[in-house]
Amino acid sequence: MNTTYKLLPALAALAFMGSCNDLDTEPMGGTVTSEQKEQVAAKDPSMAEAGVNALPMMTKQYCGVYNSSNVQSDFGWPASMLFMDSRTADMVSPNSGYNWFSQGLDYSDKNDNNRSTGYMWGTNYNMIYSCNSVLKTIDPETTNETLQYFMAQALGYRAWAYFNLAQMYQFTYVGSQDKPCVPIITEENSDLVAVEGAPRATVQEVYDQILSDINKAIDLLKGTGHIAPADRYAKQFINASSATGIRARVNLVMNNWSAAADDAQYVIQNSRCTPYSIAQVSKPSFWDASDSSWLLAIDVESGEVGNLHCWPGHFVSFYEGGYAGVSVFRKINKALFESIPDSDVRKGWWCDATGASPNLDAAHADVLYSLVEKESDVAYVNVKFDTYQSMFTGQCYLNDIPLLRIEEMYLTLAEAQAMSGNTGAGVATLNDFVKTYRNPQYNCTLSSAYEIQDEIWHQRRIELWGEGLAYYDIQRLKKPMDRIGGGFEPSVVFNIPADSPLRIYLIPLTETQTNPQLPSSANNPEGPVPTPIAE
Repeated sequence: MNTTYKLLPALAALAFMGSCNDLDTEPMGGTVTSEQKEQVAAKDPSMAEAGVNALPMMTKQYCGVYNSSNVQSDFGWPASMLFMDSRTADMVSPNSGYNWFSQGLDYSDKNDNNRSTGYMWGTNYNMIYSCNSVLKTIDPETTNETLQYFMAQALGYRAWAYFNLAQMYQFTYVGSQDKPCVPIITEENSDLVAVEGAPRATVQEVYDQILSDINKAIDLLKGTGHIAPADRYAKQFINASSATGIRARVNLVMNNWSAAADDAQYVIQNSRCTPYSIAQVSKPSFWDASDSSWLLAIDVESGEVGNLHCWPGHFVSFYEGGYAGVSVFRKINKALFESIPDSDVRKGWWCDATGASPNLDAAHADVLYSLVEKESDVAYVNVKFDTYQSMFTGQCYLNDIPLLRIEEMYLTLAEAQAMSGNTGAGVATLNDFVKTYRNPQYNCTLSSAYEIQDEIWHQRRIELWGEGLAYYDIQRLKKPMDRIGGGFEPSVVFNIPADSPLRIYLIPLTETQTNPQLPSSANNPEGPVPTPIAE
């Protein structure tokens, strides 16, 4: 049947988003049939390629949601990472007007008209819309390997986006399978959704869609020989190893322990990625996608970002022109820092109580201390992340941003082994990783699966700090968000239980006002204003 696809700037239910797919724009006219689009893609794969090339761009799009240069925190997925990390107990920051992410810090983002939920929803559904646009151009039964690769990119990124949404807008999978999650919009129903809207699917239905997409992507990538990233540029696209890493995360959340272990093992064996060595992380690092430990990355090029409107401007302590210059530093939880042994190289990823770190050379120390009155003002400040090529001015905003590192796969493997009943293997994997790459004196002797899981969570809090995963972990592990003793300002010292409605986002007001199948009555509960706790 020759169905008609009307070119809208976005789905009606998602009116504040746009599309970057070149097949939906001039000079091809205002209305293109799905059959015509498939024919164009079959004759000229470069047309489908244009849509695929847009997908990684959407992870770093400036003004992609609010289309306003006055919103300096609208810079793609890294903004979502900062909002979520600010909600945790692991990232300390000042509750001030210069902190564009303070709404996550003080949980004033609990309203459905707050910009943080707009970022989460907008960034991910914008990605889903573009993935659907790519998939509409390709015959799903194609035997053309180039088109199969393009299809895998769209399926992989769509799975990633739905996985993000599922963890933000409902409690974790286990125990919540029948609860309402988010609408499922695919290339098959998007035309209908644009007219009639879409209801919230259940958590189970969303995870079924995630697994269906990521499984197909992995099969296509393996079939076309795209097993590991070829170079720095390729790390912004999905390959079989990074797609399997995403699936390992999904299986971990679903408590599919054996499957998670198999996935992590595959990535370790096939990705050609290796963890950072102790020497490599004995200085400010984590800015270059070409590093051997990175599997999937936001690869930033000159001209794409600039000034303050970027992740380094809000996050990296050595960016002289960024918010660090007005003391909006990102710090580690004090108690978490003190739990790190001195023999662990990662203790140098933050300054100590006096403002010192063994990882700081003279140049980095001079810049950092120039931003404050005295050295102790940078106690517990992040020095894990360097600026681009250790520049402190000029193009220092060009940091690449890690989305998936091989180190996470070692920790996933250890947890999955322990929780599937093989505690000895889990401890061995954990000890081998930490001893080899972070702390030669480390020795875990735990034997209980849940105690081992907690120790691995502790290692994840340290290893993956600042990489947008801390909030996902406290959600899936059903941990309280406990800031007592962490060094937070008194106004934001909370202990929010795992089942509090504050722990999941409200669906944006824009969506409930425009989606006839998702009225405000179908939204998540708002939850009470959190009450600070006296320490």
